[in-house]
Amino acid sequence: GARDDGTGTVVVLELARMLAPLRGRFRRTIRLIAFDAEELGVLGSGEYVKAHLNELGNVSLMLNLDGAAGPVESHGFTTEGFKDTEAILRTYSKDFGYPLVLRDRVQTASDNFPFFMQGIPALMMLARTENPALGRGFGHTAADTLDKVAEVDLKASTMTVARMLVRLADHNGSLGARKNRDEIRQILVDQDLERPLRAQDKWPFG
Repeated sequence: GARDDGTGTVVVLELARMLAPLRGRFRRTIRLIAFDAEELGVLGSGEYVKAHLNELGNVSLMLNLDGAAGPVESHGFTTEGFKDTEAILRTYSKDFGYPLVLRDRVQTASDNFPFFMQGIPALMMLARTENPALGRGFGHTAADTLDKVAEVDLKASTMTVARMLVRLADHNGSLGARKNRDEIRQILVDQDLERPLRAQDKWPFG
């Protein structure tokens, strides 16, 4: 659909345009990826993680841009149990001069999840215009069309992500300690996610 996830793809493409001239100027590399088949079971990102297991030790952080188009006041990130990463985001939010919504919640049905399961700080951007009382709104329906997308929201979301990525890529120090298998399991248990993940046959802890 246009909002889910045409908007996320557009933001990724615009980030590529904006950041390409800055290649090599930061402490870290920014890799932009558009994953396929998220709606079919987070397949594309899952296969990517499997294919790059030997490289994941070099990954400092993953940021998922699923449905990344909303007004500035809705911008934020899920922090997925990574408290030290959340502290870094709060610092940069203060530097930006506007508050970011930070929620300590694991998103299990999107492309951040395979990275999270490897212990990598894996965030998801929050940027929504729908009324929470309406749930997904037009998402996952035939009405998720281009007229539901505001150009100003796309620009605002791209600005927020670009500023944050530049700061994170040039951050002096860790972006968050990696979690071991037991720590990942405990985060999922603490957030009452064991039962739904078992129901989906996605609980790997026995």
